[in-house]
Amino acid sequence: MNYYSLNKQSPVVNFKDATINGQAPDKGLYFPEQIPQVKKDLVGNIEKFSNEEIAFSVISPYVGNAIPEKDLQRIVAETVNFEIPLVPVAENIYSLELFHGPTLAFKDIGARFMSRCLGYFVKGNNKKVTVLVATSGDTGGAVANGFYDVEGVDVVILYPSGKVSSVQEKQLTTLGKNIRAVEVHGTFDDCQQMVKQAFIDTTINSKLFLTSANSINVARWLPQQFYYFFAWKQWGDKKIHQLFRYPAAILGISVPVYWRIYPAYR
Repeated sequence: MNYYSLNKQSPVVNFKDATINGQAPDKGLYFPEQIPQVKKDLVGNIEKFSNEEIAFSVISPYVGNAIPEKDLQRIVAETVNFEIPLVPVAENIYSLELFHGPTLAFKDIGARFMSRCLGYFVKGNNKKVTVLVATSGDTGGAVANGFYDVEGVDVVILYPSGKVSSVQEKQLTTLGKNIRAVEVHGTFDDCQQMVKQAFIDTTINSKLFLTSANSINVARWLPQQFYYFFAWKQWGDKKIHQLFRYPAAILGISVPVYWRIYPAYR
């Protein structure tokens, strides 16, 4: 699988380079050249598969040959090794609980998958990769936990002073080792602006190999599609032949979206 920049001014790259770079040289977001078709057997008989098997089947076409099958299976198993239950809210309404990960954030899946992929890619390299990320709370905690003690990767997290919860601040500041949190006297937007400036600063980039762990990175947002398959697996009233004929009448998924007037990647 190859990835192209949405600005279409940069060369096409594979999954490894898209993950390490974070963002294309033309400042565009990387996007897969094609969307793989999920196997009908997986969708039609999804209860027969473990979450690890489902996640591996879904993500492997995007990774291609960038990571050997055995290593990718290990990465996926470590990514989804906690409960993600579908619980009833009302008649015919369910909620997929995404807060059972190590930092209680829905971003745990993406952060864990990305950290392990990046750790695999930089293993044995002489030059460390520095992950630079701004957070308003949940991203930083998930990234810190996911990258903790990963060989060859240093993490620097900028967070706004007094604007994250006490639990989130402890998640950011108490791990140590390769995780460094920097408290910024300002807002999240100030933190994000500092990160953006760092990525275009030639002096900084001549000394550090920077990449991002915010949601612009393909290795962070691609695995979040696992949620939909895990929900489908647990939904008890599915009829696969009806799904393909009348999809709107069978299953609808609502995803809360948070966006700002100032578009800042979380």
